[in-house]
Amino acid sequence: MTEESSPIGTLRPWRFTEVLDGVFRTLRTNLRSVWMVCGTFIGLGTFFLYFSIYQLESGRGGLYFDPYEAPLSSSHPADWMLLVISGMVYILSYLFLGPLAGASVTGITRGFVRGEAALPLKHAFRLAVRFGGRTLVTMLIKWLLIMGAALVPLTPGLLVGLAGWWQVAPVFLLPGGLVSFGLLIFFYIRFFLAVPVILEENTAYWGALKRSWRLTRRSFWRTFGLLFMLTLILYVFNMLPSLAQLLLMIPAEMFLPPEWFWVANLIQAFLMAVVTALLAAPTWIVATLVYFERRARKEGLDLIRETGRLEESAL
Repeated sequence: MTEESSPIGTLRPWRFTEVLDGVFRTLRTNLRSVWMVCGTFIGLGTFFLYFSIYQLESGRGGLYFDPYEAPLSSSHPADWMLLVISGMVYILSYLFLGPLAGASVTGITRGFVRGEAALPLKHAFRLAVRFGGRTLVTMLIKWLLIMGAALVPLTPGLLVGLAGWWQVAPVFLLPGGLVSFGLLIFFYIRFFLAVPVILEENTAYWGALKRSWRLTRRSFWRTFGLLFMLTLILYVFNMLPSLAQLLLMIPAEMFLPPEWFWVANLIQAFLMAVVTALLAAPTWIVATLVYFERRARKEGLDLIRETGRLEESAL
């Protein structure tokens, strides 16, 4: 996606690689706003989760411990309690604060597609406040539908197991699990464009989900391929903090006394939170780009906007 072809004004649909390129161009143009928004809404829960994990690991025999040397049920109940609490904070932050970050990142991407300048940080947070509530409720409905659909194929195996025939249950659970996984992916992609619909068309809840379902018709494999390729790319980037963590922890274990391991844990937890927060944004960005691409392909959005610009210039 070139700088000239990134706005919707182009008459041709974007190619597969142009959409992926647009993700990283959006990040480069709005890096500060995207990073701060995602870090604020997602980073805190991620930080506490990683810190509690590292605290538990270092308390069981160093920063790099042998899991067979100490059983999981051994000492350090305070660290286990911290892990449970931080895990709950992490889940709740992604569930209830993640949609706010998603609304903001979607609005930032929408401005990029339109060829606007980078969005200031203050306006990025305003987007989260303005559209966050509708996005949150829509995402909750979306995941209830997805999990409900994914649970149906598992029901026969679960009923057989609850009846006491657990030896027979895997016969139903294995194929049911495969179908459940397929349904989860299918409904996730069909509802994938709900957030851009909320911001661009001012439609939320069931309307946004139904609109996303219509836009993704006959584009399932293309959207799946984009998400698959994006996941592979982000996986490579996600390896970088692991390498930095290794370079940090080996000298820390060599020179820090055990009572000061928490300092190294703080540093590496902060590093993981910073990177994880940024890696959450590309999924929302690609959803916005796919939304505009689908509208241009299915509805001629570029022609509508070009006509509007011509009418305004004629007045």
